[in-house]
Amino acid sequence: MGWIGRYIGALWRIARGSHFEVHPDLRQGSGASALYLFLLLLFGSIAVVLVLLGINLNDVDRWLDAQGSWIEAVGSILFRLLCAIILFFCAFGVLGGLWQRTRPKGEEDRIGWGMMLFALVLGYFAWFGVLG
Repeated sequence: MGWIGRYIGALWRIARGSHFEVHPDLRQGSGASALYLFLLLLFGSIAVVLVLLGINLNDVDRWLDAQGSWIEAVGSILFRLLCAIILFFCAFGVLGGLWQRTRPKGEEDRIGWGMMLFALVLGYFAWFGVLG
């Protein structure tokens, strides 16, 4: 199965090394242009394999449309789980920083106020990601 990783790596190197204009709104050679070209190469090669296997791409499109509800539900659950993990680490950072402020240690060993404020802001947005 290592050939899949090598193939994806080769597609990424091709995309990063190319200077083709893949979209008029993207600068040639930029990271966004490379990502756009990489996704085009990846999904294009998947489409070629499916066609060579005798699968009609219209059938694939109809199947994806029919499965859209559960795919959306799984994506929503995964996004909420990611937001919950981010919220946990933000709470851990803020509470740990406040706990460190009560301990008599050197100033260089403590989490800074700016980091705790950043964790609070990030946790605020993660909270709304969890609750929807």
